[in-house]
Amino acid sequence: MRIRIAVLSVLVGCSASVKPAPSAGGDGTSPRGATTAGSPAGSAITAAVAPAAPALSAKVAPVGERAKLLRDASEYLTKAAVALDAGNRNLAEQLFSTAELIVGAEPLAELAPLFREGAPPRVTTPTAKIDPSAPKQPDVAGSSESEDEAAKVPPPRKIGSLTGTIQIDGKAGGAYGLVTLEPASGKWKPRKPRRGVIEQRGREFFPKLAAISVGSTLSFPNFDTVFHNVFSTSPAAPFDLGIYKVGEARDYTFTKEGIVRLGCNLHANMSAYIAVVAAPHYVVSDESGAFAFRRLAPGKYKLRAWSTRSTTPITQEITIKPGANEVAIGVAADAPAGPPPDKFGGKRG
Repeated sequence: MRIRIAVLSVLVGCSASVKPAPSAGGDGTSPRGATTAGSPAGSAITAAVAPAAPALSAKVAPVGERAKLLRDASEYLTKAAVALDAGNRNLAEQLFSTAELIVGAEPLAELAPLFREGAPPRVTTPTAKIDPSAPKQPDVAGSSESEDEAAKVPPPRKIGSLTGTIQIDGKAGGAYGLVTLEPASGKWKPRKPRRGVIEQRGREFFPKLAAISVGSTLSFPNFDTVFHNVFSTSPAAPFDLGIYKVGEARDYTFTKEGIVRLGCNLHANMSAYIAVVAAPHYVVSDESGAFAFRRLAPGKYKLRAWSTRSTTPITQEITIKPGANEVAIGVAADAPAGPPPDKFGGKRG
């Protein structure tokens, strides 16, 4: 098999770059969910690949350890090639990524395009260490007014408030949502980009919905004892953060307005949304659909609203008068049900 020949030549030619096998974590789960024994290859695969090693002296023991890592990586790459030939691109890429964890990305760089063509662009910046004692993120996050208050931005001289509920197919509740307001004049000062967090904890994303201004950067820390692979195929921000373990994080900067759906390529049940907003005013709703703006300048606005059960936002005109204002907003429940597709667009679940 041509891919296998290339695999072996790459491994032999670049064996000096072999890394220690990554730890499986507290529950012993590998990137593919297999039980492990000190490396992501797993005891069953390792037993099939590697014959019983003879006892080695302390002087040459590192040679035996490196040979074992190379055998493990070779087995993963061979299985990746078989999966690719069978048309299972997602499994093939997972297996290839596991081999990268063992030997590093550089020795396998020439093979990477074979396994990643058709996937979102890969983010290869180094991971950063995280504080393992950091508290859990909230279920939803994002309020332009909260940001302004924290930055001590003075409120307008005349103030209007707006409260309301996002109704989905005529019923309140059942999903988180987003409301944005733009001055009808079409003129406003762009908001300052900020930093935020969407974490992987308990095999879930938190927040489930985060609203951020265009140009903001999010960190994606892994607090689990399993590997994760955060990705998005959304047109507003297609990206693939790759596989990384507990205690690590990668960043991504969102430069385009739109709704971004997150998934984990290793855990189909994991899903979250990022609303990248260009409007000067925005807020996320709670799960009942309730939302509130407390410090708006009176005037005419273009209101947009969306829920996690909707495909696209709805738009309507609204006039904010001094004092209290209230509105009920209706959106459709027309988003596809089920987990997000895998990073190649394949259906899961």
